[in-house]
Amino acid sequence: MRVLLLGGLVATIGLTTAGSASAQVQADTTASCADRLDTAEQAYRNRNFGEALSLASQCTDQEEVGEETALRAYRLITLASLRQGALLQARTAVENMLQIDPGYTADPVNDPPSYDLFVSMVREDTSPEATADAQPDTTRAGGNEPPEPPEARSAPRAGRGVFVKFGGGISDYTGDYPAQNVGHPLDLQEFITGSGAPLMASVELGYQVSPGWAVVAGFQVGNYPIVGYKKPTINDSHRYTPQLLIRHTFRNPERTVRPYIDVGGNVTFGGERFTSMGAGPSVGGGINISLGRTASFYIESRLNTTFPDGAIDAAEFSDTGVWGSFDSLNQLLGVGIQLQLWGS
Repeated sequence: MRVLLLGGLVATIGLTTAGSASAQVQADTTASCADRLDTAEQAYRNRNFGEALSLASQCTDQEEVGEETALRAYRLITLASLRQGALLQARTAVENMLQIDPGYTADPVNDPPSYDLFVSMVREDTSPEATADAQPDTTRAGGNEPPEPPEARSAPRAGRGVFVKFGGGISDYTGDYPAQNVGHPLDLQEFITGSGAPLMASVELGYQVSPGWAVVAGFQVGNYPIVGYKKPTINDSHRYTPQLLIRHTFRNPERTVRPYIDVGGNVTFGGERFTSMGAGPSVGGGINISLGRTASFYIESRLNTTFPDGAIDAAEFSDTGVWGSFDSLNQLLGVGIQLQLWGS
């Protein structure tokens, strides 16, 4: 009897020791992965996506590192895979995250909008409702083509879609008046001379063809107080400027701040009997600051030159010799909101 009791006590002590050792090993593994994932995040920020993938892939065993650490590792794998264009690998990582935590969602503040959208699309695609509604399809378009690859079905079409912009700001006229002063876009004469405040408003409707390129139709209306300041006097100093622009946006769509430039053309009209319709090139640029998945804030400037000289101000000469052959109606400083209506 004593022998049996002694044997049971030894077995109990052995199991307790083994459990403590296992817990200690898991704790050490979790701590080691925390440091490894810190290094992986730094590598991702430095655009070393391969190194970030390699480090994060070592910390995905949920039983060894715990749920929180595994989710952090799969998040990094997804981000780095998206930056490398490895959409199938990114999808697999998100599916593993949803197996660990079915309610997982991206952080709309700290995660890039494209990551948030990708996680949402994978969740919807793998939901029980989507699985129940899915129909088997072994061929495409007549039965002779192979099935569409999973990454083509689930990947977001990043940077494509329709958007609208609303804004306003400071207007500027540069041309033949007032003739006694040298005119240039930053002379700010509108604030001390002429009729009314130099303000403008604008609206744009655009189509994002790719992450970097968009076609934009815009309309700008503004008051340009010094138009017609000298005889023949033009009392109506408001002008209206439709624009057609091509916009190139720099940097990756995941970035919060993205600069852009515009080139295109404009037609300008307005005023009284002395004026006529003018037309010419437009050029501008600005900065787009993301506010979330579908909204952003922008700051921009644009110059709309018009020919012939005298179309918008009824003056075909320049006493200063600076703006002698054309005039310009400018958006000196504009701010506003851009909203995504359709697309990603």
